[in-house]
Amino acid sequence: MPRPPQETTAWVASIIAQKTDVSGTEVTSPSTFRVNRKALPPFEALVLSLSEVTDSIFTPLLAAYPHVAFVVNVPKDGLWAQSGIAAARSRGLAFGGIGDLMSAISHKLEDVSEYKKSENAFVERGLSQHDHVSHFEQESDRVYMVFRFGLDPLRIVLLNEYELTAEHVRNARSRYGSFDIVLMTNPNGSATTEAKEAAKGMRVPILPWRQFLGRLSSE
Repeated sequence: MPRPPQETTAWVASIIAQKTDVSGTEVTSPSTFRVNRKALPPFEALVLSLSEVTDSIFTPLLAAYPHVAFVVNVPKDGLWAQSGIAAARSRGLAFGGIGDLMSAISHKLEDVSEYKKSENAFVERGLSQHDHVSHFEQESDRVYMVFRFGLDPLRIVLLNEYELTAEHVRNARSRYGSFDIVLMTNPNGSATTEAKEAAKGMRVPILPWRQFLGRLSSE
């Protein structure tokens, strides 16, 4: 049986209160809590516990709690849908899981709403600077549609495992649907032979960052 929203919020607040840079937390509603930081301004976080964050669920909550800076979705395997991401970005909010909220605090940003997961920020910066990329859209937490000048668009999935296995590749297909490229975002990561075979069966290459940039320029 799922726990009530207020219990989930209190649980997340108790975890964040243990952070070194946090002086304390205060639950301000069934779905929000305030993070008081030792050397920086406080901010409020909105807590969700959804298998998939979409704008239809997200937008009414934002209307009820307009002063939040960060939206945290608790389930580790929770999915941020394109509409949920768009709703957060259109309001200038940071979003992610509990680990992302912890990272946002550790980054010591004056305005926590400016936080973006380092993996996504790196990929988006690279895409925005590529001569063959006209624009891109983030479809979910780990999927981007990349549009290219004079070439077909590519749907890419970001996988960050140190040892990328066949199970990771298959789970990505089940979770996100079909894609054109597996982009390995862990600079020290490698794919097992079984992972390469699984991807080959899907007719999908597994590419590290430099090879991926080269692929963007070709058919």
